[in-house]
Amino acid sequence: MHPYYRVLMFIRKVKKSNGRNNTKYEYLQIVESVRTEKGPRQRLLLNLGPLPIRPEQYSALICRIEEILTGQKCFEEPDETIERYARDAAKNIYRKKSTDTEAADIEAYELVNTQSIEVKEPRSLGAEHVCHEVWKELGLSDFLKDRGVGESMLAVIEAIVIGRLVEPASERHTQDWAEKRSAVYELIGYPARITEHSYYRAGDVILKHKDELEKHLAKTECGLFDLSDKIILFDLTNSYFEGQAKANLKAQFGRSKEKRSDARLLTLALIVDSLGFAKYSELFAGNQSEPKTLVDMIAKLESTLPAKEEKRTVVIDAGIATQENIEWLTNNGYHYIAVNRGGAPFEMNFDNMTVLRDDPQKGIKIEVKRVIVNEEVYILTRSERKAAKESAMLSRVEKLFIEKLENQKKMAQNPDRSRLYFKIVESIGRLKEKYPKVAKLYSIEVIAADDDVSDIKKKKVKDVVWEKKSDEYDSEVEEHGTYVLRSNRFDLSDAEIWETYIMLNRIENAFRCLKSSLGFRPVFHQTESRSDAHLFISVLAYHILHIIEHRLRLKGDHRSWATVRDCLSTHGRVTVSYKMKDKDGQVVNRSTRLSTEPELEHDEIYRRLGIPTKPLPRRVLEKSL
Repeated sequence: MHPYYRVLMFIRKVKKSNGRNNTKYEYLQIVESVRTEKGPRQRLLLNLGPLPIRPEQYSALICRIEEILTGQKCFEEPDETIERYARDAAKNIYRKKSTDTEAADIEAYELVNTQSIEVKEPRSLGAEHVCHEVWKELGLSDFLKDRGVGESMLAVIEAIVIGRLVEPASERHTQDWAEKRSAVYELIGYPARITEHSYYRAGDVILKHKDELEKHLAKTECGLFDLSDKIILFDLTNSYFEGQAKANLKAQFGRSKEKRSDARLLTLALIVDSLGFAKYSELFAGNQSEPKTLVDMIAKLESTLPAKEEKRTVVIDAGIATQENIEWLTNNGYHYIAVNRGGAPFEMNFDNMTVLRDDPQKGIKIEVKRVIVNEEVYILTRSERKAAKESAMLSRVEKLFIEKLENQKKMAQNPDRSRLYFKIVESIGRLKEKYPKVAKLYSIEVIAADDDVSDIKKKKVKDVVWEKKSDEYDSEVEEHGTYVLRSNRFDLSDAEIWETYIMLNRIENAFRCLKSSLGFRPVFHQTESRSDAHLFISVLAYHILHIIEHRLRLKGDHRSWATVRDCLSTHGRVTVSYKMKDKDGQVVNRSTRLSTEPELEHDEIYRRLGIPTKPLPRRVLEKSL
């Protein structure tokens, strides 16, 4: 055994108390006895934390740690708990006490026992490497360090954000992923001490600096990509809670985007620019009225952006474009492009429309027509693809509606059922409530069997008949695929107004990314601060995701982050262990930590993103037997 491991190692229990709240706690340490000029002393090797093991198990744990450190085989089947703790402790002692040596410093040809070669500790590396490089470029660690965040917490914060990109899940799952299945801490640098609570506190720290972080990101991204703030896009989405979340005042029932009417909601308002870069976010209660969020969000956004040299254009959909909000934007020096709420303030006439796009193969045809009303520009727009979609939806709902009416008719005509008149009327009333868009296109009559009966509750039904309102139906079909845009931008052409409006797809894409790739839903936290932190971590992760996708698009690569992540999942890092003889003929154990060679597809992604193709150097750890 190597002399270093021959010194006496033992476990010491430490008892401490928190002076602020008098909380007492205990944890374990591995210490060693060493000789010094002043006599024998104890030296700390490793903090184990509050391990749930009994004092009589300390000796077994120390013996197993020594066996792992020296490469000895275990002759007895170790306890599963002891084995797990021993492996974690030995790995951390390696990390602290072994000397890392670059492979270039070691002779290229060595006498190795090939039967002793083992490959272990595989960790994912590719996706983490890409995210880590963007994190560094955004200067987020330096930003947080300047605000007093410690080195260990910085590592956990970065890990939890990258975890949301690579394997989105809860904080507990992220800890398991970061420490056991990912090389993220090898890229960042291992924290001095990590506990499960550290991952929750990381969210608290992030939320504490939310506004400053968004200002920093807006400024940094603007410098990296020469972004313009002339056009800003605003919209809302929501996530739902698992559980009651009664301690969270923002957790309220509302209109769920995921059709989860049974769950409480939390609403995210997001502003992005014309290229899809997030500028500002805010969390509201789940029952927040969409129109009421605009003024507050625009005011907060202005504090994160440079002073405007010219009027900014705000792009919003119909849910937010109330007359009150339109007037506020006008009075406060903003341009706007919005979908008009309600009916058009002019007669809908589809003659003499201008074709903006026409691609029969893709089924795309966009026609527009400009109308000026009360010093506003209105753009009547008709989309062939949207019309086909709405017609298909109407046909499907109409089919269901007619089937339900036919069922009512059969019951009315069945002499064995003797259905009451008022019951049929109630059933058809419920049908009209369920299918209002179709019901308004049909006239429906319930015919009584005995009109001479005065008591309506005793009347029997004879038949149910219906007829399509041809004029209204044709008018409805003609208007399929149409919508009206309104704006105060007289300087823009019809095409420019429409193209600016469809930029709202950028914010819809941001919401899709948040929900599908970044763990935005559902929310398992039950308190307000932890729920807010959970969703803001997803927003931070979106900044990294969007930069990756944007840079790839600039290189002609239109893959989504989910596809890139899956591709990079096969680029990993492993430890190769083997026995060999050194120059003196002594047998030593050597472990080489190295990355797998990037495949062609990995290399292509790294080069397009402008980052190193080899994320980590080869490290060699050596110990004598």
